[in-house]
Amino acid sequence: MHFNRTLGPLTVKGDLRALVAGIILLGLLINLGSWQLARATEKSALVDRWEARAALPAVHPKTLSTEPPESLADRQVTWRGLFQAEDYLLLDNRIHQGRVGYHVVALVSAEDALVPVNLGWLAGDPSRRTEPTPVLPEGPVSVSGRIYVPAGKPLMMQKPEAPASLPATVQTLYWDDWQRSLSTLTGRAVYPFEVRVDQRSPLAFVAEWPIVNQSPAKHIGYAIQWFAMAAVLVFIGVWRLTNLGAILTRRASP
Repeated sequence: MHFNRTLGPLTVKGDLRALVAGIILLGLLINLGSWQLARATEKSALVDRWEARAALPAVHPKTLSTEPPESLADRQVTWRGLFQAEDYLLLDNRIHQGRVGYHVVALVSAEDALVPVNLGWLAGDPSRRTEPTPVLPEGPVSVSGRIYVPAGKPLMMQKPEAPASLPATVQTLYWDDWQRSLSTLTGRAVYPFEVRVDQRSPLAFVAEWPIVNQSPAKHIGYAIQWFAMAAVLVFIGVWRLTNLGAILTRRASP
């Protein structure tokens, strides 16, 4: 299917199917660029929140126990707590510098309740035949870190059941859904949020917690690339489908 239209000196002609495909591709490129800009805005908001809450003093987890989830993220907490040698979860399939391993999430006492504390990455057996046994502190220790609230619940075909015993290896964490089961296992209330230990803490294994996985600047760079491709597509389309090049050449001639 071809079309041919004349608008004064401008002639537009070509294959209608190619034009439709080009318009669809143009819309896709613009949409991808807009999505990257939106992601940049989201990442900037996360960085701003982190910096704002870094200025707030560290508090005891109990102080935040009644706060809404949106106000918990990145809050600094500190307290004296006790570890139990068996009260921990291994969060599987965590990669550090190309090596497979686990995040160790210990349930640490905070007065009359337990706080899930992510102590960071611990190397696993490359053959996947055995699991590591982390050595947890003995006696009262000072715990400090930031509350981690995921942006959304992970999408899974089937919601995993809570661990039937401790220690346990899991693929992801569902504190809201597992709170009652973990409380039954330990005999104590469990806070519905995770604290990521301060990377400078002597309790930490490999505790690297980037604020965002990609910087806002990188998302903006990707957006510029998509928009540039859209601009090139428009230029090629106009040049191929019209006689604009010939018109400009005639006007430039003496």
